[in-house]
Amino acid sequence: MRLTVAASVGAKVCSVACTLAQVPVALHALGTEAYGLWITLMSVIVMLNFVDFGLGVGMQRAMATAFGRDDAAQLRRAFCSGALALAGLGLAAAVVGVPVALLGDWAAILRVRDPALQSEVGIALAVTLAAAAAGLPFNAAPRLAAAAQRGWLQAGWIAIGSAASLGAVVLAARAHWGFVPFLALTAFLPAAQGAGLTIHLWRTLGWRWREAALLPRADWRSLVGESLLFAVPQAGLAFLQAVPLLALSVAAGPAAVTSFNLLQRLYSPLTQGQILHLTPLWPAMTEAQARGDRDWVRRAFGETLLVALGCGLGLAVVTAQSETLLRWWVGGAAAAPAATVAWLTCAWFVLQVAWQPSMYLLVGVGRLATLAWWGGLGPGLSLLGMLAGVLLHGGAAGVLLGGIAGLAAGGLPGLVRASWLVVKPDAP
Repeated sequence: MRLTVAASVGAKVCSVACTLAQVPVALHALGTEAYGLWITLMSVIVMLNFVDFGLGVGMQRAMATAFGRDDAAQLRRAFCSGALALAGLGLAAAVVGVPVALLGDWAAILRVRDPALQSEVGIALAVTLAAAAAGLPFNAAPRLAAAAQRGWLQAGWIAIGSAASLGAVVLAARAHWGFVPFLALTAFLPAAQGAGLTIHLWRTLGWRWREAALLPRADWRSLVGESLLFAVPQAGLAFLQAVPLLALSVAAGPAAVTSFNLLQRLYSPLTQGQILHLTPLWPAMTEAQARGDRDWVRRAFGETLLVALGCGLGLAVVTAQSETLLRWWVGGAAAAPAATVAWLTCAWFVLQVAWQPSMYLLVGVGRLATLAWWGGLGPGLSLLGMLAGVLLHGGAAGVLLGGIAGLAAGGLPGLVRASWLVVKPDAP
């Protein structure tokens, strides 16, 4: 576990550094509008990677159980079954999505103004969906790495993927590639990274490809039933990651996405730091809960709240200095967002930081039904708020304000109350 945590920290540092380095390169190569469209389309891949009906988490739990019992055959069957199911979901998404991408007037929907870019939007969206479909089955590999206590291998491949992404952006920029080839090169890299991790894990575990097998029907039904409990909070997480970018593009065009994403990148060291702190805690909370050590759970949760408070204050400081930071980082390639939009963007990420401790606590102590309810209600109301901002022609500020109102009024109060019921002194 210590090795995995250390490797994960290194991988995150590498990922953040490579991302910060590639942004000005891509921004200068593509321009403000094309960069915003690129980020919007890449968010589609992020969203589809999360929306797997909870299969990723379900198969990880099944594989971890098999690994704990030293049942290599069951571990392999759970992996193969989950990967095959994910491949089926990816194929279905491609079969339905690619024709829709090619036939729809997506340039108008996403408010693309550049005539040269307008003709490429449909093809670019089709390429994006194909890349997401190609990468979806390989999402089983990180789950296997975690279940088999090989997390440091996944961290290594994350670092490799981050470096490869930076190299791809630099190559495409220097070669003056068009938008679609630029997008294709970067969009298919996650699938290649996942394939590399899969091969590495099979060799490390001593598996042979001819030994691949599927779960018995009863075990498969059990895996699917447990997975569905995670589907709603996973869909909510996908929404928080990807939908704001799509809503901003629909409401104000890809240039608004660029402003939002630049702040998002500046925030990433803080937000990723919080995740690194939380990730090893929730399994420990599960163990403490099983041992009846409720005091440890309370202390750990209190620590996560202090970290969240520090992250929130850090986000405010970055926002206050964002104009100076952006000028130093990307020069004149993109203008700093208006002050109102900048602080609304800050509020959006502060809310997400505030969500995290309660979500990890509820996972750790097994309150999955409660998490599914509030983890779905908050993002759902936030989506309605963003749609209201689009329909009322509120621009970027209207979209963000609607999303913030829905998230704050919907899921956050419920998560706070559910967390208090877990950690209050007289909790059972």
